[in-house]
Amino acid sequence: MRSRGFHEFCKRGLRFTLAIIVACTLAEAQTVSFGVKAGLPLMGSFVLNHPPSSLNNYTFNTRRYTVGPTFELRLPYSLAFETDALYKRLSYASNPFGFDTFRATTNGSSWELPLLLKHHFRGSLHPYADVGVSLRRVRGRTNFTNGVFQSTQEPLELVHRWVTGFAAGAGSDLRIGPVHALPEIRYTRWGKENFSSASGVLGSNLNAVDLLIGVTFGK
Repeated sequence: MRSRGFHEFCKRGLRFTLAIIVACTLAEAQTVSFGVKAGLPLMGSFVLNHPPSSLNNYTFNTRRYTVGPTFELRLPYSLAFETDALYKRLSYASNPFGFDTFRATTNGSSWELPLLLKHHFRGSLHPYADVGVSLRRVRGRTNFTNGVFQSTQEPLELVHRWVTGFAAGAGSDLRIGPVHALPEIRYTRWGKENFSSASGVLGSNLNAVDLLIGVTFGK
C-alpha cells in the first residue's frame, strides 16, 4: 500500500510539474540551453537486506560515475524546466548454488530521466533549487558459468524494468559568457525496486544521492 501511494504521488507530481511548465511556456519562454552532465553517485545502487549465507552470498560493485545530456528551458518568474538522460552501469554477482566453482555475474545499465522544475535565486553564485519526478529504465544480463558450462539469460532478480521516483536538488549556476557550469547535489527516492532477489538478500537501493556537474551553452 505504501509503494502504491508513493507511485501515485509521483504521477500526480509529474502532472503538476508538466502543467506548470506548459503554462509558463505559453506565457513567455525565454531561452534554451543544452550540454552534458556528469557526476559521482555517493550511494551504492544495491543494498544487502540480510547477512549473506552460503546460498545467498551476493556481492556488488558501485560504478562511481554517471553521464548524459542535459537540456534546460528558461521560463518567466526565475523558473526553468530541466531534463537529463543520465547513464549508469550496474553490476553484482553471487554463487547461486553455494559452490565457489559456479558463479552468476550480472551486468546491466540504468537510464534516468528526471523532469525538474527549477527556481533560480538572486546572489553572486546564482544558487538554484529543483524538484520534480524521475523515471528510470534498467536492463541487464546474467552470465552463469562453472568454467566449463556457460549460460546467459535475463537477471532473475530483475522485477521492475521501469520505476518512478521523487527528485530534489540544489546547486549553483556559474556563468562565463554563454557557458554555464552547474555543480549540484541531487537526491532521488525511488518508489519501487528494480532488482530484488527471491531470498530477499539483494535489493535495489531506493535512495540515491548524486554529486553532479553540468556544462551547458546558452544565454
